[in-house]
Amino acid sequence: MNEVVPKKGAFDGAALGWLVRFWGLAALFYWLDHTSWFKTLVVAPYARFSASVTACLLALLGVDFQIRGSSLTVSGKVFVVADSCTGSFVFLLLAAVILAFPASWKEKLVGLTAGLLTVVSLNLFRTLMIVILASRFSGSFWGLHIIVGQALIIAGTLAVFVWWAQGVGRGRAVLPLNSRRLFLGVALYVAGFLFSYGLYTFFLNSPVGTWFKDLVIRHAAVVLGLFTETVQQGQVINTANSSIRVVHDCLSSPVLVLFLAAFFLLPLSWPKRLLLYGVCFFPLYYFYHVGRTVVAIWFMASGRDANFAYNFFGQVALVKALLLFSVYYWAGLRRCVTLRRQLLLMLGFMVPAVVLALFDGWLWQNFGLPLLLSSVDGAEELYNPGRIISLMPIFHISAWLLLVLTTPLMSRLRRFKWALAGCLGLNIFYALLVIIILALGLAPHPWLIKSIIVGLPFTVYFLFVARIDDGFPVLGQIECEPSRESADQ
Repeated sequence: MNEVVPKKGAFDGAALGWLVRFWGLAALFYWLDHTSWFKTLVVAPYARFSASVTACLLALLGVDFQIRGSSLTVSGKVFVVADSCTGSFVFLLLAAVILAFPASWKEKLVGLTAGLLTVVSLNLFRTLMIVILASRFSGSFWGLHIIVGQALIIAGTLAVFVWWAQGVGRGRAVLPLNSRRLFLGVALYVAGFLFSYGLYTFFLNSPVGTWFKDLVIRHAAVVLGLFTETVQQGQVINTANSSIRVVHDCLSSPVLVLFLAAFFLLPLSWPKRLLLYGVCFFPLYYFYHVGRTVVAIWFMASGRDANFAYNFFGQVALVKALLLFSVYYWAGLRRCVTLRRQLLLMLGFMVPAVVLALFDGWLWQNFGLPLLLSSVDGAEELYNPGRIISLMPIFHISAWLLLVLTTPLMSRLRRFKWALAGCLGLNIFYALLVIIILALGLAPHPWLIKSIIVGLPFTVYFLFVARIDDGFPVLGQIECEPSRESADQ
């Protein structure tokens, strides 16, 4: 039987069919994108949405702006999110490619969803970049808008299509099991956060919330009275060193919302999750705010801005909670080590990790930051020790070292390499962050900086070191085995 070799230059029928379908859909979508009703119903509302989201991002970065419809005014310059700047046709062109591609509808839905999220995210980033840079550097608008912005959108869209097309027919175009679990976990946490935020806001504004706030003030005064002479008069607590009025508005914290949202991720049935959620709601509020009020008042004599407890109590609590989660991850979920051993390992590395982090912070305070701030008048006020960003390296280095050095099933050499590389990367990130803030005259919202302080090292660790997807082995290609303690059970 002779093998039939296709002639050179001959078109494959499937490829020709795909091209015909693609150009047909592209022409249809081009016509659709230019119709008046599509612009009115889809493009114009999305342009206003894009401008509103950009305005929120500008507010987070501390940039003064004015917004009117789909136009933004920054530093006296007006930027309009025009219909052609929404990226609508870019997505429609990608949709034409995906819909014409020989794939299942389930795979096509994944591709369309990934493409839409990519185009929207990149377009928002492009708009934010143009508004900030062009408002501060005259003459840069054309290059940012025409060259950098379009190259970013085209490259990102092409990358999504290549990723999707390579996975079609191989089971990778549809989210794999581990990715679905990760996506479900993120979705549950977001749902838990929204639910907790609404419930927490309702609680704070209710008579029960007011009663709890007064209870916190009374009991905080009792605890302070154990250490120093204390007199409480209503919301005012007088100690030997200070007289502080505890405002009810200060007895609320987003940290508790972040804690409560984690209950939605517990490996329990929903009745048990909700029961545990309700049982822990009031004790969490009470103990957190009593402790925060006591510590903040105790150190309030040094001033509010330099009060470490007032500014960093929530971050410390979140970092401790995430470190305990790493212990639970290895001992409870992966069962690579006993809970006792992992806790002792974490406690054993606590002192050296903190000492090294304090040394790193000392270097920044005495050498790094003065060098970066020397060219900016008054910038020292933004980065004194009482401010949030000054202590970012200390939080990052201590958390990173504790996470990496206590990772089971990893050789000492590999731990050392990851620890060194992470510390170097975190310091470079911090330097770039300070330079960008100073160069662009930004004043980021405190909770944006706080989120970076708490979230960055843990996010990098669980995505790239711990390999949170169970389908992947720990670095070093060593599979986790049940510990002797769990095996005995």
